[in-house]
Amino acid sequence: MEIKWTVLPKQERQSLQQVLRQQYGLSRRQLIRLKQLPEAVMINDMPARLLQRLMPGDRVEVTLFEHLAQLPPEPIPLEVIYEDDFLIVINKPAGLVSHPTKGYPGGTLANALSWHWQQRGQQLPARLVTRLDKDTSGLVLAAKTAWCHYRLSQGRMKKIYYAITRGIPCPLSGGIDLSIGRSPDNPSRRGVSREGKTSLTLYWTEAIGDNLALVRLQPISGRTHQLRIHMAHIGCPMLDDYMYGVEEGILGRTALHAYELEFVHPGNRQRMRLTADLPKEMLDVLNGHFLG
Repeated sequence: MEIKWTVLPKQERQSLQQVLRQQYGLSRRQLIRLKQLPEAVMINDMPARLLQRLMPGDRVEVTLFEHLAQLPPEPIPLEVIYEDDFLIVINKPAGLVSHPTKGYPGGTLANALSWHWQQRGQQLPARLVTRLDKDTSGLVLAAKTAWCHYRLSQGRMKKIYYAITRGIPCPLSGGIDLSIGRSPDNPSRRGVSREGKTSLTLYWTEAIGDNLALVRLQPISGRTHQLRIHMAHIGCPMLDDYMYGVEEGILGRTALHAYELEFVHPGNRQRMRLTADLPKEMLDVLNGHFLG
C-alpha cells in the first residue's frame, strides 16, 4: 500500500514520523519497519529519513510493505456484505471458525478470505478486525492492510447483536456492569469475577415467547464471551449455549447473531453502518415459539 501526498501548511516543519503517526494513523510497529526499509520512504523522489522535517510543497511517498503471509486458500463460500480497496465485511454463518487455531488448522473464514482474494488476483493475509465464536453468526470485519487494521482497531465501533435467551430478562431493558475474568478451574471458560476486567453490556427485550426472549445487545466493552456470560449471569442464558447455558437442541447452536456494525472508514473517514438479517434457523425459532 502506498500513501502519497503534498505537504499541507499544517504539516510544515513537523517531522515525517510525527505526521505519519498523528495524521495517517501508523502504528509504532509500522514506523519501526519503515526505519528498517530506507527505500520505503521518499520525499521529492529522494530517499528520506522519518525524522526529516517537512517543507512547503514537499511530495511525500511512503510504501507500506506486507509482512504477513497469506493463509492457505480454501474454496469456502462467502456472503460478502461490503468490499472495497480497504476492507471487507462478511456475513459469517454459524459453524465456521473465524481463524485457524490448534483445534481448527484449516477450513476457517480466514482461509475462505484467502481464496476470495486469490480469485481476484490479490495475495492478502486475513486481518480480522472483529471475530465471532464458531457458533455465532453475523458480521465480521476484515482489513486488507496493516494500516487499515490499525486504523479500524483504534477507532470507536458500535456493535449490535440479537440473541434468543432461555428466560425473560427482568427488567426488560437495562445494563449489565459486571467484570469478567478467567475461571480458575477451567482456563477456556470465563465468568463474572471481581478480579476480572470491567465489562458493560446494554440490552433491550424486543419480543417474548414461552419462557424465551428475543434480546438486542450492545457490548460497550469487548471481552471474550461477554454477551453470553452477562446474559447467563442474570438468569437468561442464550438458547443452546453449551458452555454457559443448557444445550436443548432447539436451535442446534448458540442463539447469537452479530446484526450490525458501525465504524469510521479508514480511507475516506466516513461513518459506515452495515447490517445482516437474522439467519433462517433463528427466524424459525421465533416463528415457532414467540407470541410477539
